[in-house]
Amino acid sequence: MRDFDIVITTSEPRSVEPLFASRAQLWLRVWIATQAAGIAVSVYVALSTRRPGGATDANEPRDVVALGIAVAVLAAYHAVGVLAYGWLLRRTWAVALYVPLGWILIVTALRVTGAFALLIFGAIIQGFIFLPFAWAIATLALVTLAVVATFLRQTGGQSTSLGVARLGAALATSVMIGTVMLYIHRANRDAAIRSRLLRQLDEAQRDLAGRARQAGVQEERQRLARDIHDTLAQGFTSVIKHLEAIELSFAAAREPESPVIQGALPHLAHAQAVSRDNLAEIRRLVWALRPAPLAESSLAAAIERIVAQWSGANGVEASCMIDALPVFQPDAEVIFLRATQESLSNVARHAHATRASVTLTCVDGLALLSVEDDGRGFSDGAADGAADTDTPHAGKTGIAGMRARVRPFGGHVLLESEPGRGTSITVAIPLDAIVMAAT
Repeated sequence: MRDFDIVITTSEPRSVEPLFASRAQLWLRVWIATQAAGIAVSVYVALSTRRPGGATDANEPRDVVALGIAVAVLAAYHAVGVLAYGWLLRRTWAVALYVPLGWILIVTALRVTGAFALLIFGAIIQGFIFLPFAWAIATLALVTLAVVATFLRQTGGQSTSLGVARLGAALATSVMIGTVMLYIHRANRDAAIRSRLLRQLDEAQRDLAGRARQAGVQEERQRLARDIHDTLAQGFTSVIKHLEAIELSFAAAREPESPVIQGALPHLAHAQAVSRDNLAEIRRLVWALRPAPLAESSLAAAIERIVAQWSGANGVEASCMIDALPVFQPDAEVIFLRATQESLSNVARHAHATRASVTLTCVDGLALLSVEDDGRGFSDGAADGAADTDTPHAGKTGIAGMRARVRPFGGHVLLESEPGRGTSITVAIPLDAIVMAAT
């Protein structure tokens, strides 16, 4: 069975969502409640400060109609934010228009009555609901600067105790809000990282379970195919050979025309035909139990398709050269297919290569599968250790599995590598042990 890896990325995700996006409905309600209370208090203050005769101070509303219009526009603005929050958040341009519009409306409302300054705190919360964290912090800084500039202008630059108190209060409030938001931001970030890691782990475990189940099914299919091939197929092959020997003996008998021999010949021919038909059926069954790539095409076509898919998936240039091959036994085809997959998998995971090549040839009575790359390679000691032991060594995953597959056929796995000069894995199996015998 092939080895499986679980890869979980622990790098910190980039914050592109607003700070309160994960609990948007809760914070939308907080924002609306804050602004509704601010509008209500502002209207009460504006109306209560009006003089009975209609005269107004500089900070009092000039007209009740203007106050009503300001309240209606602000209410409509906040209603749009709540109802169209999802739509706005999916469109950067819409957020870029909507948030500044809110500040423009508040500044305009301040000209009607200074009591609308109560809406500034809610507008800061709005920034963390609609804007990425960095933008929201920048907005908080700009608001602080604007408030400080307003206080300085009102005090004429004089360092009075009231002016200092106002400046201190504004700066302290800004620092407090920024600290709270930074804490929430870090908590959200850590929670997002944990959630993402748990999700990746769950997906990796499901993928691992599925791959292990698939590999187990395939291993069982191969075991069943081997058992059928080694018992029934071999048995019928032996029966056919014995029947052919009997036929030759009848032909060489002193009295080939005797009634006994002539009566036995039809039964002998029928037995041979039945045996050959059943042997063919067994071989079809064995071939049907092969892995899907081999069931759909020849070994050469399956390896070429695997190399092409691997090259596209990993962005590594790969070539494939396969000579004309005899008909291999199903087990041998599975060996070469799995060795190709495992070798390419190791190249992708460990080699950092820019080119790879796969060749399958028949030379000097051997079937040779070679997978080479121009990656970083490894030391001779590591190569010797990986090649001479039955356990995976320092990232040479699957070498022991390859060796276990080829050993019953008298095959070998050769591993050659040099630091900075790439790696070569060669699977060599005697042709006599794997070529399908003719019947």
